[in-house]
Amino acid sequence: MKFFSKGQKMETVIGPQTYINGEISSNNSLRIDGTVEGIIKADWISIGESGKITGSITCRGIVVGGEVKGTINASEIITITQKGSVNGEIFTTKISIEEGGKFDGKSCIQQSTLFSE
Repeated sequence: MKFFSKGQKMETVIGPQTYINGEISSNNSLRIDGTVEGIIKADWISIGESGKITGSITCRGIVVGGEVKGTINASEIITITQKGSVNGEIFTTKISIEEGGKFDGKSCIQQSTLFSE
């Protein structure tokens, strides 16, 4: 899934050899190929196949190609790729799980506030 229009790029990248324990907050896009334990808040998030997150994620949209254990709250969309895995709770308006993708937990699909009266 592509979040960006032509010419835009990933603002922040957490490399595969990086471990973070704490809180990450960004108003831009974030790619995670390393390990994060804690709280992540960003606009758009992409978790690579080597990415491992334990904790809470809040974003507009996320693509999970690695492993997430915890809670994901995405205002627009959550996509779990064929190699992605989510174990926990997800809250979003739209979810997509590709064949082979894994989800074990509780989901709450919320109505979009865009068209509500």
